[in-house]
Parts: sequence; C-alpha cells; structure tokens
Amino acid sequence: MGPAGRPGPDRPRRPGLRTLTLVLQVGVTVGILVWVVIVWGPAPFAAATRVLTVPAAVAGLLLGAFGVLLQAGRWRLVARTRGLSITPGAAVSRCWQAAFLNAVLPGGLAGDALRAVEQPRAGTDSPGATLKRSAGTVTAERLAGTTVVFTAAGIALLALQPAVGLLSLAVAAVCAAVAWPWLRWLTRGDLARVAGLSVAGWAVFAAMFVVALLVVAPDVPLGQAPALAAISLAGMSVPLNVAGWGPREGTAALGFLLVGQPPGLGVAVSVAYGLLALVSVLPGGLVLLARTLRRDRLRPSGDPDDAGHRPPRPPSDHPRSRHARRAAQERP
Repeated sequence: MGPAGRPGPDRPRRPGLRTLTLVLQVGVTVGILVWVVIVWGPAPFAAATRVLTVPAAVAGLLLGAFGVLLQAGRWRLVARTRGLSITPGAAVSRCWQAAFLNAVLPGGLAGDALRAVEQPRAGTDSPGATLKRSAGTVTAERLAGTTVVFTAAGIALLALQPAVGLLSLAVAAVCAAVAWPWLRWLTRGDLARVAGLSVAGWAVFAAMFVVALLVVAPDVPLGQAPALAAISLAGMSVPLNVAGWGPREGTAALGFLLVGQPPGLGVAVSVAYGLLALVSVLPGGLVLLARTLRRDRLRPSGDPDDAGHRPPRPPSDHPRSRHARRAAQERP
C-alpha cells in the first residue's frame, strides 16, 4: 500500500537489529572455523571425537546437572528480591530448557530470553511490568556469572598478556556495573551467596574443560588447566558465536600458545569441550519437549490463541454481515 492507504508498491523492509546480529554471529563463527580448518585442517576435529566415551559423557551429564542446579539457585535469589516467586522445580526445569536452547541456537541467549518471557504475572502487576522485572532478574543473574568468567580470565592473562588481562578485567567490571541496579537490592548475605554460586558455576564448567583436556591432551600439565579453562570459557562467553562455537576455538588456540603448548591442540580440546557441553545439556531437550507437550495438552480446544479453532470473521460486505446490520436497524 502507498501513502494514505492508496495501493502502491510495498517498500522493502530494512533488516532489523536482530537480523544483523544473527548475520554477525554466524559470520564470525563460520569465519573462525574456516580459519581453523585452513590452518590445521580437520585433525583437531577428528581428535576431539575421542571425548565421546561413556565415562566422559557421564561426567559431562553430572557436571551439567550440577551447573543447572547452581544457576537455578542463583536465579531464585535474585528474583526473590524483585518480588518474583519461582519454585525450585520451576527454576530447575526452566534453566535446563534454557541451557539446551542456548547450546543449539546462535548467541547463547535465546533460552534465557524464554526464561524471562515465561514468568507468570506477579500479583497485581501488568504483564508488561512483570516481563520487565523478569527480564531484569534473568539479565542480572547471567551477568553475575559472566563477571566471574571474565574475572578469572583476566587473572589468568595478567601474567601471560597483561594488556589482554586488563581488558578482560574491564569487561568483568562493565558486566558487574550493568547487573548492579538489580543486584543492589540483595542483602549482603544474598549477594555473597550469588557470588559463591557464580564461582561454583564457573568451577563446574572449568571441570568439564579439564575432562576434555584429560581425554584429548593428556600430556598437558594439569597445572596449566585452570588458566586454559579460564581463557577458553571467556571466549565462549562472547555473544558473537553459534552455540558457543567460534570465539571459543580462537581463544583456546591463543591460550595454548601463551602457555607454550601447540595452538592446534587447544583447538582440539576446545572442540572436545563443545561436544561434551552439548552432551551435558541433552536432558534440557527432554525437559523442553515435556513442557511443550504438557502445555499443548492443557490448552483448551477453544483457546483464542489457537488460530486453528478461531472461526474466520466475514468481511463487511458479506451477505451475513449486511443482513445483521439490516436486522439491527429494523429492531425497535
């Protein structure tokens, strides 16, 4: 339609920020992985498949479950101070679901966005007010964890590359500052608990990295494992990725190079970690499926949101519409 409702050629829609972000995420990820293949060939990917053993998979599932429990506890602490009630079971199931979606979709944030949207309305709040508070609490608890990730990377990098270490610490400070408007409502005890849960959550994922390291690169000294894990986890926290892939492989190569190890070996360990992380969130896929089936089963057949059960409205010039208007005019 043209101006003033007149027919005319439709104007092409400009790509939105979401589309541009998706293109950037995919482009960065593909670019880094293509660079990895050009430099080292398929060897790191073939070596990474050695992590797909039963003991490593069980370790990944257990660590993943522990990480979800820690995140659910942190989320409930932050949400409680903003008047949002989340039961332990709901927090765990929604965190499992979010972990799975974050692991399979670009950016690593889609699952958290769904967590925020699914929050039931609180008291007399309007849906918009509840969504605003829910989005704030999810953002704050995620940023609490991200602050720890970049702090650990900064500490590890200070002795290896001071400038990069200071940059990582600056990113951690920015994350903490952005989260503070929501976290400042916590008591000192709750704030300490959030910090403790965040550190414990980082340790869980670092342990998963160590599992991948032990399987794929057993000759690397364990004393180097914390620094290598810290650098790699910071890389996968950069939101320009697809399901964590891309920046993680680049930072892992850099981390191994800085500690005197072959960078290609770092890529192999990083890919192995990615496979193990994917295995660890598979229960979240089952949770997502179960919650979706339950929601569909509970939806009534007359649900107005179900377009398949909504009868089409006749156009204004339809005979039934004209007849209804005539009857209304003739009614005394």
